[in-house]
Amino acid sequence: MKILILGGTSYFGKEAAIRLFKAGNEVTVFSRRAPVPGLPMDIRQTRGDRTVEIDLSRMAVEPWDVVIDNICYTPEDAQKAIRVFNGRAGLYLFTSSASIYSVLEGSSTPYRENQTELLPLKSELKEKYAYGLGKYGAEREFLKAFREKSFPILIVRPPVVIGPNDPTLRAYSYWLRLAGGGPMFLPGFSFSNRFIFSKDLARAFEALVYARLPCGGAYNLGDSQTLTLDDFVKISARIMHKEAEILYPEYAWLKENGFNFDASPFSMGGDFVLDISKAEKELGWASTPAAAWLEETINWYLFSYTGPAPANYASRKAELELAKKWTMKL
Repeated sequence: MKILILGGTSYFGKEAAIRLFKAGNEVTVFSRRAPVPGLPMDIRQTRGDRTVEIDLSRMAVEPWDVVIDNICYTPEDAQKAIRVFNGRAGLYLFTSSASIYSVLEGSSTPYRENQTELLPLKSELKEKYAYGLGKYGAEREFLKAFREKSFPILIVRPPVVIGPNDPTLRAYSYWLRLAGGGPMFLPGFSFSNRFIFSKDLARAFEALVYARLPCGGAYNLGDSQTLTLDDFVKISARIMHKEAEILYPEYAWLKENGFNFDASPFSMGGDFVLDISKAEKELGWASTPAAAWLEETINWYLFSYTGPAPANYASRKAELELAKKWTMKL
């Protein structure tokens, strides 16, 4: 098959490109970063800006069996893709996000795909919801095009993606603190989440490419096992042969004492669990065991990563001082 990946030069997009190429497909990646090292020579790399329609139009000179869109963030981005690829793609996979559930009024965990059809948007959305709102708006445009123009859309809603080469460094924030030693604050430690391994997400794209499912729907994806933040850190510590010194003060105390909540990127105010039963039933979905992908990813960061520390690590000294204050309070 001829497959185009918009945003296939880094992280899970790059992993999907390599996986689909190794399966015998003709793969092209499109990105502002192209060309990049690390992709097989026979994967064609094309440089362009996803938000510039004339750049996108160059990619529709030839038809595609599949287009995977990892870099659509707004309704306007979606409209450009619809104009450019309508009638030029056999299947269009849009990588949305689990964050869309946070912009819905009355949404509740476990989040099921049909909540986006049943529930309205929240009346007031702060700036922190901009990403989820943009993805939600893009979904609306794609689904409207499916209804009105038979645009061949399938929507993928992954949760937080963790794996080697993650540009956000969110998981590394915890592993770096464990490696350095000392106490760690975990606000929201008991709430459950569902992550997904980056290589599993690439594998899910491959499954969707070959599944021949009806278009016009959405699929939640994620780890088969839910994890609390406490479990995530303790399993990580065991893999690293470290003792996890975790502190559990109340949220109000941390806020009152100036804790930088960016230091714990996976902290939440409640459970955030996707219902993945649809993918399990229709795709036969099962993830890599969490302990296995955590070990692979941790080892990559400890032994292969050479980049900077996460920006939130700059507050580590202040965290340790605050930990002393909390310990004296006990």
